[in-house]
Amino acid sequence: MEILKEELSPADFKATKSNRIRYSRNDFRQLPYFATDFEWKDYSPAVFRRILELDSIEYSDYQLSVCGDETLKEVTLSGKLGMVFLLSNDKRFILKTLRKSEVKIYLEMLPNYYDHLMKYGSSLLAKLYGLHVVRPAGGVKVYFVVFGNVIPSDICIFEHYDLKGSSKGRAENKVIIQERPVHKDMDFDFRFYLDPLVRDQLLAQIKTDCEFLESEGVMDYSLFLAIQIESPHQVSVDKRTSRRTDKEIIDDTSEGSDESSELTLAHICDLLDRPGFRFGASLPARAVRAFKKEMGSSRSNRSRNSRAQSSAQECFNVLLFFGIVDICQNYNMRKRLEHACKSIKYDSKSIATVNPKAYSSRFQEFMSEVFLPEVSDDFSDSRVSGASSSNRVSAASSSKISVR
Repeated sequence: MEILKEELSPADFKATKSNRIRYSRNDFRQLPYFATDFEWKDYSPAVFRRILELDSIEYSDYQLSVCGDETLKEVTLSGKLGMVFLLSNDKRFILKTLRKSEVKIYLEMLPNYYDHLMKYGSSLLAKLYGLHVVRPAGGVKVYFVVFGNVIPSDICIFEHYDLKGSSKGRAENKVIIQERPVHKDMDFDFRFYLDPLVRDQLLAQIKTDCEFLESEGVMDYSLFLAIQIESPHQVSVDKRTSRRTDKEIIDDTSEGSDESSELTLAHICDLLDRPGFRFGASLPARAVRAFKKEMGSSRSNRSRNSRAQSSAQECFNVLLFFGIVDICQNYNMRKRLEHACKSIKYDSKSIATVNPKAYSSRFQEFMSEVFLPEVSDDFSDSRVSGASSSNRVSAASSSKISVR
């Protein structure tokens, strides 16, 4: 394995490395011109090698996943078919095809992005592991970026969400992950209760990440959130509303949950200051799922109505996997015009397209409503019974845990 230099120079962020990849003809019958030769270029290879090292990912493993024949075939086909997201065969990495202009944005942001990751090891920003361009012989160039997959491949996910904190145009799309659709803000009906110390640290990190994106002129990013059910418990349901389908899914998921993946809140608090800790990897929480009649109300009324409508809620233990994704959209002229047009018809606060400062502020406010502090008085009827569950999701405000 090649030994990297201790310090990266400005030239490392501008460097490229090109080579040629050859595969047997039988593996690529679907490609145009039956191409078996590929021109391959890495952008800033030393920088991304260092980021891989931060997450203890061997470069040889990364190459096998991203440069394998099947993955490379799918990437090349995506340039012709207009596909956007791909998953490596081992499901460790997500590949997103890019426009050339987006590659430029990533490269301009890369030095500050790298410094941010070095300074904040628990950052929620999507981990970028590589920026590449590939072209089959006789074909067209396909630019793509490689992210780490925030969802472990060996767990069963209950729901996926892509959340921006806006409402207009934020209904369910057609993206499917693990045979389940990715929902958006208008379909989001969860709140997650965390230990107060953990919540404060989490929101502080979100604030730091948003300030970085704001300084880079980036907006339109999302929190990609995946929910794994640990164990359902006392469920209170409005008789006029049926939740049978969701309940069946919860039961099926909880039966297949892996006990070895459980983390107590005390463990999370102990890990906060350790290098490599990431909030978005298997964070335990108490989830409260409210019916649409509550979540559809204005934010100013939610707190006031929550107790009156608590009879229309489900409550269960979850593990959360999440990260901030889509971090390359700047507030360019196209987005400014989109904002001006939509503001005429809609409330400017409800549309996704706003300037980076307003976007950052709204996103942080929304996150503070998604992640709430566990308080002993609230939702006492929905608490987890049993010592094991209590250690994971009950309020820890009474325990004297100091976070350095």
